[in-house]
Amino acid sequence: MQSSEILVENLGPTTSVAWLQRFSSFEKIPFAFAFGCLLGLSSPGFDQWWLAWIGVAPLLVLLRGCATRMEAFLTGIAFGIGFYLVSLSWYLGLFPLRWLGLDDWLGVQAAGLVWALESIHEALLIGVFSLLVYCLPLRAGYFPHFKRPFFPYLLSVPILWVFFQWVIGTSEFFVGMPVNQLAYSQSHQMPLIQIAKLGGSGLIDFLLILSNCVLAEIFLEFSGAAQKLQERVDQISPKAGCWVDALVVLMVVLAATNWGTEQIQESALSTRPGAESNFYKQTPVIPVAILQGNVTIEEDRLKTSKPVEVANRYSKLATNLGVPIIALPEGLLNSDQMTPGNLAGRLKGVAAHEKKEIIVGSIEAMRNGLVNGARLIGTTNRDNLYVKQRLVPFGEFAPLGPLGQTINERLPLSPEVFLKSKSARPLRSIWGGIGVSICVELIYPHLVSNEVRHGANLLVNVSNLGWFHQSFLNRQILAAAVMRAVENGRFVVLATNTGISAVIDPTGVVTSVSYPGKRGSLIDTVQFLYGQTPFSKMWWL
Repeated sequence: MQSSEILVENLGPTTSVAWLQRFSSFEKIPFAFAFGCLLGLSSPGFDQWWLAWIGVAPLLVLLRGCATRMEAFLTGIAFGIGFYLVSLSWYLGLFPLRWLGLDDWLGVQAAGLVWALESIHEALLIGVFSLLVYCLPLRAGYFPHFKRPFFPYLLSVPILWVFFQWVIGTSEFFVGMPVNQLAYSQSHQMPLIQIAKLGGSGLIDFLLILSNCVLAEIFLEFSGAAQKLQERVDQISPKAGCWVDALVVLMVVLAATNWGTEQIQESALSTRPGAESNFYKQTPVIPVAILQGNVTIEEDRLKTSKPVEVANRYSKLATNLGVPIIALPEGLLNSDQMTPGNLAGRLKGVAAHEKKEIIVGSIEAMRNGLVNGARLIGTTNRDNLYVKQRLVPFGEFAPLGPLGQTINERLPLSPEVFLKSKSARPLRSIWGGIGVSICVELIYPHLVSNEVRHGANLLVNVSNLGWFHQSFLNRQILAAAVMRAVENGRFVVLATNTGISAVIDPTGVVTSVSYPGKRGSLIDTVQFLYGQTPFSKMWWL
């Protein structure tokens, strides 16, 4: 009898397995994929911005229910593929590809293949992020401890996310084009995004992931769905501690929003017409025009519109505008348009006779190859050319060494070799420095802020989005432009070929915007500003 009681006591205290841990990898991965797709709807174009505040929490919960490192990695990969398949679905806008000589059936397959491969490529970031979150010894709350588990969950996870998305994801090593960062989903939340002046868009990502971490922590504590986080350093009970953590996040968000509202009000006094004389006597309001010619990729590559017809179109838009600065899109001055009688000569004539400065994208031949650049045409004859610093993989250069070169040779794309600049070189206008970015350079915060550190007082992006027809890539580019304006405290002029073109003020307010797929001139006002935000001073970011 006595031995029987002892046997019962030894068998009794068994550790129960949380219900999520009972599922196999094959059962968890579809859920991870579905939750990733849901988070993708937060991206500009779908505009469900609120999902960014809660959409990563399911991944964090699933990771607590993983049994092995490989399972955690695959769960993150599945979540990432779902997220990027939705948020990067504008890659399907490559179709039709008749200008490449592909019929519609092959064109659909090619666009779908590019979409799938880039989604998998970008998902690697979330896969490695998930692996590290699984492996790190994490404890609940905000405070670290000298004993294992060492790292605070609510700080470590957001830091890891920001590192992979904004350091690795934007690096030349990764060869990615991160146009759908989580922070861009908040581009319409004006008070909140003002914190980008302090720490860039990565700081917004940090706050978003912090919110998701708190939700995951609360769910794990009260549901018992997966392994709970280890004990807290602050000695608060686990259940009460969850609500304290949530209260801290709420207070931080409210403080950031309140500070942002004050920043918008201060900027409104100094950058709105009529008030500039009180604050920026050296920076008058300057009218600017963006010419959106709506030249489609088929017109350009299949020559369905002759070069002289394109020149006539833009010449008509550029004449008698009554503004001192005109911006035209990427790659407009190609070899055809530089021949006598075409657009290059006509723009020089407009600049000379009407005393204007014209910023226009150009493809120019150098000794060792071509450059994708932007030229400032003015009343002076001095050389004023910006050369692109970040080239498009497999479009303008071949990454991955010999392997990439082999792949590039098999693609039905232009065989030209493009050169790149190694440093920032703002264009010198009579009004001040103009920091130029070309197409996807806009999504790399370091490149744009480096222009400001080198003397850019106005930011201009010239893009040709016609490759992707009327997809919502233009919405994501616009969101990136909003963030660059806030980060650097500069007006941003976004000049695209097929739309959306826009003018954005230093607080991220889109003061004017064009219709996509339409032809016309967008006229607004800007100022050349001289102060620097804390973020634009951070040369290491």
